[in-house]
Amino acid sequence: MSEENKKEGKKKEKKKEKKSRRGRHSKKKPLSSNAKFIIFCAVLILLFLGLVIIPSQIRRAKLEKYKYNNFEFIKRKDGFWYTMVQKGVQPYWIPFYYHPSELEDIPVEPGLRDKFFKIRDNNGSIFITIDPDAGNNTIVIAGVEISRITGSRYDLLNVPTHSAFIKPPKKGGAETGTPIITCKYASNKTMVIWLTLSDKNVAYSYDYCVILEAKTYKDMVRVADRTMYHLLGIMS
Repeated sequence: MSEENKKEGKKKEKKKEKKSRRGRHSKKKPLSSNAKFIIFCAVLILLFLGLVIIPSQIRRAKLEKYKYNNFEFIKRKDGFWYTMVQKGVQPYWIPFYYHPSELEDIPVEPGLRDKFFKIRDNNGSIFITIDPDAGNNTIVIAGVEISRITGSRYDLLNVPTHSAFIKPPKKGGAETGTPIITCKYASNKTMVIWLTLSDKNVAYSYDYCVILEAKTYKDMVRVADRTMYHLLGIMS
């Protein structure tokens, strides 16, 4: 055999040996039962984190984000902000148009809420009075925001709350039976809440006449929510 043939044979043998090594390395060993169990547990843990723990953490983070003065707030699909107010052992989820943080620019007379409780303790009543010629029903929404807290809807203040006009309507028509109530009727047994437009958003009082001023009818709902948050102790 020539020297060249010997060299060629050695090259072929080396190639076969390399292929054999590759074949041995390419064949994967089957997973052991322990390894399979570990992988199965890892998958379960990931599923648990994804379906339970992480969503729970997200919900908790949202609650912390919207918490105000230790009151938790949730914004539901209907667009309202809900917070829970406890009356004895009975919890009430109460909706508001605005979150307290959106109303911090509206000043409220310090201690105004005390007058509401005095009216309650005196077995008094409340009249929410508006301009009958306002021409915008949004002011009625503001009145409803107040009456549902001061009245019996949520069993909170339970003071009889009525609607009223600050003056007779300009337009004639059928008698509505709505009383004409102004601040002169206010006393320690009768609270008058007057909703009126002005150049500012504010809530204050003269004795037992509570005056809510707002720049626009939309702002009147803001001032009403702000005042009720004050009454419930959610805002100062």
